[in-house]
Amino acid sequence: MFGRKRAWLALVVLVVWAGVGAATVRADGASASEIEASRRLQSAVATQAATRASLLVVGEGRSCGEAGFVAYRRSDVEYDLVDEWYVASQLWADAQLLAASMGRPPLLADGARQRAGRLKLAALAYEPSGRCYLDKGFAFLERLWDARLGGYYPRFHLAQGQIDRETRYADDNALTGLALLAAAETASDATTRGRYLDAARREADFLLRSGLWDATFGGGFWWTTDRGDTDEGKPAQTNAIAALFLGRLHQATGAGVYREWTLRTLFWMDTVLYEPSRDLYRWSVHYQDPARRTGPIVRSPRFFNYDQGIAIEAQLLAARLDGEPGRLARARELGQALHRDFWSQHGGGYNLQAGVEQVYTSYASWASLGHLALHDVDGDPRWLDMARANAAALTAALRRTDGGYALRHYRCVDRVAPGCERGQAISVLDHTRDGAAQAWMQQLQTGLAQRIAEDD
Repeated sequence: MFGRKRAWLALVVLVVWAGVGAATVRADGASASEIEASRRLQSAVATQAATRASLLVVGEGRSCGEAGFVAYRRSDVEYDLVDEWYVASQLWADAQLLAASMGRPPLLADGARQRAGRLKLAALAYEPSGRCYLDKGFAFLERLWDARLGGYYPRFHLAQGQIDRETRYADDNALTGLALLAAAETASDATTRGRYLDAARREADFLLRSGLWDATFGGGFWWTTDRGDTDEGKPAQTNAIAALFLGRLHQATGAGVYREWTLRTLFWMDTVLYEPSRDLYRWSVHYQDPARRTGPIVRSPRFFNYDQGIAIEAQLLAARLDGEPGRLARARELGQALHRDFWSQHGGGYNLQAGVEQVYTSYASWASLGHLALHDVDGDPRWLDMARANAAALTAALRRTDGGYALRHYRCVDRVAPGCERGQAISVLDHTRDGAAQAWMQQLQTGLAQRIAEDD
């Protein structure tokens, strides 16, 4: 593809499962790239196992096979909360890892797949119950579906057995849509694939018919069904995720309406949120007085890392849909600006917000998926190197001995932030076992392993 000879899945390794997920790798006569790729897959598998050991909820049984559903706690601090966003993040990561174990090449940014190459995958990350955890995870999310108005509710309280039934979030629902499409890609039969695609279509219907998109600020999706009562307003993140989801749904189903909405959403983002002086998308556009939903339009002066990574993926997909060459140029500009403006000067990794020294495992990992998408399209090794460097920095600073990851690290600039109260600490490591941190690092390591293997 794009004039490059692709060699998909060059790993000649054996991954042997022991216990709940610890893996050992034998790499007899393997190349340096093959060894690196196998180690990254081993890391992803270890993170998945650590997540199941610390955050897994098994409903109505003692094992996945017996359970009516499985879910994942938000964190080891917010142990009672199960959030749609966190569960969907883990399910998407699990679908990607399952696809790798099945020998399927990654779905590229433009919607195509890598061509089969000269070497084959040898049991990278096979885990017999992987399909069970994926299917039972979506069974849990089904319990959060609003049968009357559509959309998934955002949160379940384990102790009370209660669902938060007020606000629904556009970004949560678009993210779940992407996870559903990833699960459909792993389906071994037409019935299962059709079930996941039907659920994804239902998700798209909610986004497009619920009033989340309206003419306020010239278009765009609101962050929530409350439509504008917070500074998030209409965020870049929400709109980029929606564009990516709808574009991939078009590719999976052929329905033209999803293509139209992908292009429409990106046009709005480029018109309202893109800042050409920075080559970045602003965080959001919102009312001057959100509580009253009044006042002139306010374009946020803030910029966030994963907004850019998601937008890169969406622009590259849209380029395949409409053939507009400027989209690749914009995606490259975003990729360069992401590294330039977000790289932490204190330990590496991508800061969540430009100019603020605070690296979150989840958002930093997610940002790198944009660089992997660029590498898929143009083959430039610098994109892969950026993703490698980010993963290395996150691993060095935040990885725990069991393969899981801490939530974040940050610099003390005052005595307000936790750990900075005495004025003696220079930087703080937040050890919270956050579900999203595990999911997105798992997905980044899986994606890196696949690309490194195919390029060998």
